[in-house]
Amino acid sequence: MEIKKQNSFTALCFSEKTTLAGIFKYVRVKARELYQDAAENQLEIAGPVYWIYTGMDGNPETIFNLDILIPVSKPERYNGNFKIKTVDPINCLFVLHSGSWEKLPDTYGQIFRETAMKHYSPTGTCREVYIHMDFENPENNLTEVQIGIQN
Repeated sequence: MEIKKQNSFTALCFSEKTTLAGIFKYVRVKARELYQDAAENQLEIAGPVYWIYTGMDGNPETIFNLDILIPVSKPERYNGNFKIKTVDPINCLFVLHSGSWEKLPDTYGQIFRETAMKHYSPTGTCREVYIHMDFENPENNLTEVQIGIQN
């Protein structure tokens, strides 16, 4: 587990208020729509899919903001179905999660235990960066989990 600062970047973004219980309807749907929209609008893709959770506390019923996005080069104009967003920089603790997403709660638990042990102050923003997705063999997935912390 390491600390890093991730700089801001431009992204094609889907945003929604939802709950943990309600996010599964977006899996394998919104990223595909974002990629399709990017291609139709001739946007240059500049990175992997991100899921950003703001205000999520682990309670399945808590409403929080979910952004699903793909980094793109800043377009001169855009007329698609989503929005172009500048994603804020973040100081974060991060860890690479290798394997099935069903085990992501264990990775989050590990990060939050370290956050508490080292007296870091979480910002309320968590990010998942889907570096490699393998839907047929989930043990091959590689996801960077980022927990925002105060400077």
